[in-house]
Amino acid sequence: GAPSAVDRLERLLEDRMDLSQTVGFESFAHMSLDDKMARSPGHVDEFLRGLATQAQPQWNSLARSLHLTRSAAGSGAGAGGLFPWDRDYWVGQQQMELGSLPSLAPYFSLGRVMLGLSRLFQRLYGVELRAAAPQPGEIWHPEVRKLEVVGEDGQLLGLVYCDVFARSSKAHVGAAHFTARCARRIDDDIGSHPGGAGQPTVVERDGRLFQLPVVVLICNFPGPEPGAPPLLSWSNVETTFHEMGHAMHSMLGQNGFHNVAGTRCAVDFVELPSILMEHFARSPRVLSLFASHYKTDAPLPPGLIRQCAERRQRYAALDLHAQLFMSALDQRYHSAAAVAGAQRQPGWTTRALADVHRSSMFGAGASQSLFGYVDGTQWQARFTHLVGYGASYYAYLFDRMLAGQIWDRVFR
Repeated sequence: GAPSAVDRLERLLEDRMDLSQTVGFESFAHMSLDDKMARSPGHVDEFLRGLATQAQPQWNSLARSLHLTRSAAGSGAGAGGLFPWDRDYWVGQQQMELGSLPSLAPYFSLGRVMLGLSRLFQRLYGVELRAAAPQPGEIWHPEVRKLEVVGEDGQLLGLVYCDVFARSSKAHVGAAHFTARCARRIDDDIGSHPGGAGQPTVVERDGRLFQLPVVVLICNFPGPEPGAPPLLSWSNVETTFHEMGHAMHSMLGQNGFHNVAGTRCAVDFVELPSILMEHFARSPRVLSLFASHYKTDAPLPPGLIRQCAERRQRYAALDLHAQLFMSALDQRYHSAAAVAGAQRQPGWTTRALADVHRSSMFGAGASQSLFGYVDGTQWQARFTHLVGYGASYYAYLFDRMLAGQIWDRVFR
């Protein structure tokens, strides 16, 4: 339950602080950021506050809009702030008022999306995706698809295993990229690296030997309906592009050391290539490479994708608000002040949670009414990224900003 989870979280954060101070750092955040692009907690705080200042007008506007929708429905008119669990309901009510849009899924069969990615990778990196038959015992479920990443000279550069459909026997992990074997340089006897299940494990490039990288992409998309190919929503298309951005990072991010090869780079860079791929997924020029109706082959109407983009942009500030809040809370939990000796009383993470909600970063008035702290709640018990992204959750926003700049300056 939440109390035991909070207790374990607090012990984890306290142990992290003790570790960092034992090796000479002021806090775990200082230790974690020492080798990141952001470099210090001060720089992260400055970055987050700058984004919050820019977003304040959008937050205030959305708060007013959601309050009006709630009042018009006769639910809590004149009441205080919206509760966090109100968000999806009232956004959904507004979406219903705006009317539904036609489904984009018929234009996004899984096969066509993979074809589009292959064509895009040819233009960007000079590589393509090629479907391959697995060897006996090579895959763990009949739905898994094996893709080869092939260079312009036909050389095999790596393997991608795609396990994208939901099933009862599969853990619900959302979407994830796993590096099974990285593209590490190994200049030793190729004979000592025999292939497995008929596959080579070493490739030669420019007179150097590298491990053949192998990655696995896991998603939980709905399976195909009878008589139709697997069809993806636009959100699922963006997810596929995002995860394949990670896959290409693993394929092409060759290095002499396994611990920094590909996506094993600084954590505040690791999301940049994948977020950049989301920009490509929304580009009409890229969509023209593959998006067509699975029955009629008619191209995706540009106006339809524009309508969907405008609808999503309407609520983009909500996602930014949530990401900023989690980033600020992560920094607070790993700061020296948060777990100082005098503060280590049971429930300190809950008190810090309330403090971040009420902090100057999120302001007062209308913006605070956009999901303020609710007494008696312990949301931090659900913040699982605190385990793997300790003091680094800001990286998602940091890389989103950098990817946007790269897209605007180079590719738009």
